[in-house]
Amino acid sequence: MLVSASGAVVPVAFHELGNVQEFVTGRAHSVHEALLPRWDGLSETTQRVALDRLEVVLEVLTGHRYGFPALAVAGEPRAIFDPRRSLTARCRSMSQQLQIEQRADRARGRRVAAMELLDRTPSSGTVLGWVRAYETSGVWGLVDKRATRDSAGFEALSRDFIRLARAEFARFDGDISEVSLEEVHRRIQVEAKVAGIDLGQQPDRAARQFLSSLKKEIGRGTRAHRTRSMRDTAGYEHFTATRPGQVVAIDATRADVLVWDDLHERSFSVEVLTAIDVATRVVLALRVVPKSANAVDASLLLYDVMRPFEVVVDGTTVSDWRWAGMPESVWFDCDHARADAVEPEVASLSAAGPLQGTHRVPSLLPDAIRCDHGSIFVSGHFRALLTDLGIDLLLSRGTRPTDNAHIERWHETLQAAVQQIAGYKGRNPYQRGRVVGRTGTDRGAELISAADLERQLRMWVALEYHRNWHEGLTMAGAPQARLTPLELFDAYLSLTGRIDVPQRADLIYQFLPIKYGTIQHDGVEFNNLTYDDPVLDAFRDLRIGAFRAKDRAAPFFHDPRDVTRVWFRHPETGVVHTISWRGAWRNQAPLTANLLHEMREKVRARGGNTALGKRTAQEQILRELTELARVSPPKADQALWSAARLQHDASRRDHFEAQLVAYQHERQRPRATDNDSGHDVPTLPPGEASTPRVGRTEATEVASIAEAWARLRVEAESGAADERGETAQGR
Repeated sequence: MLVSASGAVVPVAFHELGNVQEFVTGRAHSVHEALLPRWDGLSETTQRVALDRLEVVLEVLTGHRYGFPALAVAGEPRAIFDPRRSLTARCRSMSQQLQIEQRADRARGRRVAAMELLDRTPSSGTVLGWVRAYETSGVWGLVDKRATRDSAGFEALSRDFIRLARAEFARFDGDISEVSLEEVHRRIQVEAKVAGIDLGQQPDRAARQFLSSLKKEIGRGTRAHRTRSMRDTAGYEHFTATRPGQVVAIDATRADVLVWDDLHERSFSVEVLTAIDVATRVVLALRVVPKSANAVDASLLLYDVMRPFEVVVDGTTVSDWRWAGMPESVWFDCDHARADAVEPEVASLSAAGPLQGTHRVPSLLPDAIRCDHGSIFVSGHFRALLTDLGIDLLLSRGTRPTDNAHIERWHETLQAAVQQIAGYKGRNPYQRGRVVGRTGTDRGAELISAADLERQLRMWVALEYHRNWHEGLTMAGAPQARLTPLELFDAYLSLTGRIDVPQRADLIYQFLPIKYGTIQHDGVEFNNLTYDDPVLDAFRDLRIGAFRAKDRAAPFFHDPRDVTRVWFRHPETGVVHTISWRGAWRNQAPLTANLLHEMREKVRARGGNTALGKRTAQEQILRELTELARVSPPKADQALWSAARLQHDASRRDHFEAQLVAYQHERQRPRATDNDSGHDVPTLPPGEASTPRVGRTEATEVASIAEAWARLRVEAESGAADERGETAQGR
């Protein structure tokens, strides 16, 4: 039974049916290609447009928008679509009808008035085209061809074009800048012309899509180019660290936040040095240093790795990382030689529990250090330090940051901390706000100092990073366990035992470079600066070979962050004494090794090499420093002075912290002199307490340390006098 367009039911015998298939090459093919699954691949908007056109076509052909009288709506069939009229006339009437409907659509009229849509209605020719397409291809012929337009396949491109295009994109390995697709296309044509290759006329659309696909493969930006170029040579597995301290990864990265220098009233950039334990992901040390960190900064980062820290949360007050100091006693297990030996209770490092209280940052002596080929990590000083400590140096391959993936991933994690801080400048220039770093504008945020940035980052590490579980941390036997870095550290400690590093108050000096100088009657001279102290009186007439076989020079510890002092370890007592620069009391500015080099170059430029004579050099350097400290330095030198201020303050904090630990350790002894502590008695330069060059907190600590040491010295001298009096009476 067949139903005609007019609704009449006509019985037709099967043998009377015509052919509904075409025979091509002996095989039957459908007249129209199946609508599914192509229809399902269209967007909802495209499907709606095609169905609307179908209603138009069916009403033109049958007088009913749904194609059958049984499905007629009110008013159908209309006389204007009488099949006895010509097809052209019916299409003209439909075009006029569509125009009336569009004018009656107020929502569409508002969009046309707002220039969101063009005021276009299908013409009679357009409607006739829809009818012809429907008769030829069915419903699929009414689908907007822009939504189904297939691009020419890449097989339409010549092999030479494809080969030259791949070779051109292979050059983008991170060493050269990224260019547009038009420039790449031009280079391909030039290369083909130079090589004598006739590319012919390539399909423009296919060529552009092929170049776009190649550009998408290498990624966006030179950083992605470098990563993609290393994919074939990068390792897919890393060395598995099975215990804390087996491998410690360290690296330096530019902090994506600006800090404020209140001395020169300017913002500047800094770097963040981090050490992370590969086995547990515990951040062992973190320092904020000026740009272009040096070998001493890397050495002091390792100094922090070997010291245990703790953060105390009391109410809304959070302390900075504090050196836990030296232990009061040491417990030796000796393989459980005594059956009744009881191991003392060891406090867990785990951060689980309330936020209030003490949060510990563990210390350890690494077996190996993993780092890149940065100049600070391959320097002679850093290598010698690792050799002295028995630590292996594992260098990544050149231009292969994926070899040190754990620390590189940490830099990504660090974004969660720096984005919370005022002065965040974005990871790239195109992410940077216009007023970042400008505090004089209405929207400019108040920047923090470099010391405050270091304090906030350390607080974030101790209170958030160490307390959150990491997806990359797994333990054998509990693969689904959610572990925090400190929880895994505790778990490993239960297997490996305690691995704390023996602490000394003068531990810092083992990480500073050593300079040899001959002690003269007026002191020892380094870089035209003379240092002297009464403790050197016994070493002014040293014999050759006393410290070094070839001369009379003695070793001094040197801190490039503050060259107003050097340190000398007494060979008999082991005490480290501070040897001050003779002109330090006249200096009003921080003095670092880089700043001293700049001052010497300025003096030499004015008077040649003779200007740096033994008698005049110190006076001229002092004059240059004092002059620059009183007036604003040139803009070209402001970065140098800001870095000098940051380095000087960090040096003072490090050495005063060591003196504080020495004093605390000394107070635990029943009676001791300053020589028993293994550390020099800290003294303050004149005016230090009244005009400190460090922060208010550090100045208070400095004054308290000096007062404590002075009181301890008086007590020790009084005790020694009493002993001498008792001895005299006995005689």
